[in-house]
Amino acid sequence: MRGLPGAGKSTWAIENHPGAHVCSADTYFVDDEGVYRFDGALISEAHSSCLRGFAEILVSIEGNCENSPEVVVVDNTAIRAWEISPYYNLAQAFGHEVIIIHVKCDAETAHSRNIHGVPLERVEKMDDSLTCEELPAFWTVEIVEG
Repeated sequence: MRGLPGAGKSTWAIENHPGAHVCSADTYFVDDEGVYRFDGALISEAHSSCLRGFAEILVSIEGNCENSPEVVVVDNTAIRAWEISPYYNLAQAFGHEVIIIHVKCDAETAHSRNIHGVPLERVEKMDDSLTCEELPAFWTVEIVEG
């Protein structure tokens, strides 16, 4: 998944792949009671945890482990290509098809829906980055409206 906070990435994933295994940096910030408590100082650790979890699920699929999912979704903003490439490369290394779903949404709408408290100015900067940077032409990208 790729898109602004509040664009509708999680909603799209749930509606289109309800049985998928979801890897997300946001999971790192959910406490034992299921409450989301974001801490920007831990964002690096959250993304490392997400990537480790993604690698672990790929290994379980490779090993034909019982209850392995058919679809794995990485549900992060993935604004820049370098944020996507570790996931893309791992999935390719394990022989999986990779489709990047880019959920398009204008910055103001995304800001009004985002549950993470990302300020409008930051969402607008993220939107500018999404618009400016093209992903590699050999990556499969589907654009959907959020």
